Amino acid sequence: MKLQKIGGVASIANAFLAAMWLVLIVVLFPRLGLAAPDDCMNPVKGIHAWAASPITFLVFDLEYILFSITWLLTVLAFKERMQADSPILTQVALIATAISCALWIAAGIVAYTGKLPIISAGDSSAYRAIMTVYFGLSNAGDHVYGWTFLIVAWVALKTAKLPRTLGCLLILIGLIFLFDFLSAVLGVIGLGILVIVSLWIGIVLIGGKQ
Repeated sequence: MKLQKIGGVASIANAFLAAMWLVLIVVLFPRLGLAAPDDCMNPVKGIHAWAASPITFLVFDLEYILFSITWLLTVLAFKERMQADSPILTQVALIATAISCALWIAAGIVAYTGKLPIISAGDSSAYRAIMTVYFGLSNAGDHVYGWTFLIVAWVALKTAKLPRTLGCLLILIGLIFLFDFLSAVLGVIGLGILVIVSLWIGIVLIGGKQ
């Protein structure tokens, strides 16, 4: 039960981090000239935006690492809550979580440590290369993240360990993140729903009720 409460607090932290991502993407990035997703791949716009407000991008990249920690704690809480009824699927969910977290951490560290010397040198080719690696790792992490939600939702609906409506929302958000590599708009929509879902998960886990 203690782990579930820790996971509940971590899930609420997930909501806070997702809300911060939304503010950065929807409000701050456009003010720095990155209004469209393709703008981030543009060396001229990207380097100018980073030079204008490096702290914005450092916070954005650091969130990947923080979110990986809070999400792992949340899934560990799910595992404790549901493993007695579905030990294999909860173990698969934990493995998928470890994969997505590893990809996100790699994306955050690559961006955090790699962009500074490239931007200082104004190297356009290297900028495109590192952004390609960054988006590849980030989107791969999101894709596995979507599978994790679908697995957790399947177990939750099968065992009734979470409210049914919440289980259906987990399926929806899982499908969104599964395919958000196709469109950046899907990722923004997914973050908006994630704020609500994470708060709800946190309340359920902290309360310890079905």
